[in-house]
Amino acid sequence: MNVHFTYKLDKSPTAEQYLQSQIDKLGPRLHVFNPDMISLRGSIEVAPKSGFVVAVNLRLPSGQMAARASEETLHGAIRIAFDDLSAQLNKHKQHLRSHYRFPGVRGEERPPIAPQARFEDTIAAVKPDKVSSVDVAGFVNANLDRLRRYVERELASRLDNGQRRLQEVSAEEVINEAIANALDEHCPRPEKVALEPWLYRLSRSAMDRLGNQLDSGAGSQRDHEEIHPSLDAADEQMLQFYQPDESTPSESLIADQYSGTPEDEASREELMEMVERALRGAAPQQREAFLLFTMEGFRPSEIAVITQRTAEQVQADIKIAREHLRRSLVAAGGRRQKLVADRTPTHSRSA
Repeated sequence: MNVHFTYKLDKSPTAEQYLQSQIDKLGPRLHVFNPDMISLRGSIEVAPKSGFVVAVNLRLPSGQMAARASEETLHGAIRIAFDDLSAQLNKHKQHLRSHYRFPGVRGEERPPIAPQARFEDTIAAVKPDKVSSVDVAGFVNANLDRLRRYVERELASRLDNGQRRLQEVSAEEVINEAIANALDEHCPRPEKVALEPWLYRLSRSAMDRLGNQLDSGAGSQRDHEEIHPSLDAADEQMLQFYQPDESTPSESLIADQYSGTPEDEASREELMEMVERALRGAAPQQREAFLLFTMEGFRPSEIAVITQRTAEQVQADIKIAREHLRRSLVAAGGRRQKLVADRTPTHSRSA
């Protein structure tokens, strides 16, 4: 947004700070417009009788509006002018989003106005950036281990629920399928803010598709070319350091200083196993929503994108799963105390 104000009086740091605060309040209302096509002009001067006069003019790609105010104090004049300008801006945005119809005349309804292009589709609107292949690659490089743990946990849970066909599906196959769909140019892509839940959703879809393939018998065949792709002369330089039949030794790996210690990983795995056992009696959608909320850190709106459900249903599932977990842990604690009491010798009890 291009901002320019003309002062016809001595500048005051306090007045400039207050003026900037009013401009900052106006900024969020202009996010739907292209910032390069917004211009805010104004003037501040002293009036001989009314005190101070502030005039502002806002030019947008879809129109122009102006406000003028006079007040005894400079702060009061600035506030009144920007309040008037904000009210005009709200009406203007409401007019852009509304679709009007002519009222009936003499009992006959006039034909509706022909639909025009939405404001969000014009060049004046700011279009959010879509997910690109670089974004997908960056996320996978930084969060591959986390995504793999999620896929492994979901595969194990589905096996416990009776989906035995997934025994032949590995976590690597699911991740490869999800990443391939994410990198496909023909696949619709969301905004960058929804990149992580989108990849988790693709992983769930990949598990469903691979399981259905195994049911139909199409996934039982493993082609040799798929496992060991043919290599040409362009891969000669790579083959100097790597052979397909060789395994990567542990000495070739670089330690990650940001990863947790083995004790932390073991504690996390133990906690996950305890929660998994406690949630076995809950419904699959309740268990999944609760784990995505607590373990993966997703918000209910993001979980709704992953599971293709509404945010209200996700919140209800989380609440039910939390109550189920609480009851399971209380019951497990009572059984443990009873077991310890039964194993205590009789003489120690009498003592």
